[in-house]
Amino acid sequence: MNKSQAIKLLEGEGWTTADAKRALDKIDFNINPDEITIRRAISHFAGSELINRQRLQAAQKGLVTKKTNELERKEREYAAKIDRLINYQREEKDKREAEIQSLYSKSNLVEDRLKATTSQNKDLIVVNEQLMKDNKTLKNLIDEIRLKLAINTKKILQYEDSEIRKAVIHLFKSTLG
Repeated sequence: MNKSQAIKLLEGEGWTTADAKRALDKIDFNINPDEITIRRAISHFAGSELINRQRLQAAQKGLVTKKTNELERKEREYAAKIDRLINYQREEKDKREAEIQSLYSKSNLVEDRLKATTSQNKDLIVVNEQLMKDNKTLKNLIDEIRLKLAINTKKILQYEDSEIRKAVIHLFKSTLG
């Protein structure tokens, strides 16, 4: 029997390939041993050493499973945190975009109001200038009327009648302010 046949024999009995190879390391396959020789050679390996080895393997598998589960749990936690951060970032971005749009709308409204106010201001300046011209013309006209009234009153006052003179003086005083 060669080494590969011996490994298959042990695998058929529930051995792992690695354990079978370890148990068969001390056998010299150049002499072509039979099944009984192989079983005698592996019998010391099949006892407590194999049980200890299997216990160690089971413990290692348990540790690997535990670490794998822990890594998967942490990966899920990190994925959830990343999702939360992405959602938070998206919400903040949406808020900022809404604020920017609101501020842009307000800016346009203020700009429109500013244009309207500027236009009204220009109109008011033109109206004010016209009113100032009209006021100056009106003042000149009033001054001219007062002057003519004063001249006419002076002529009337040259007459002798005292009653007329008193009424004209009263009228003249009331027109001068």
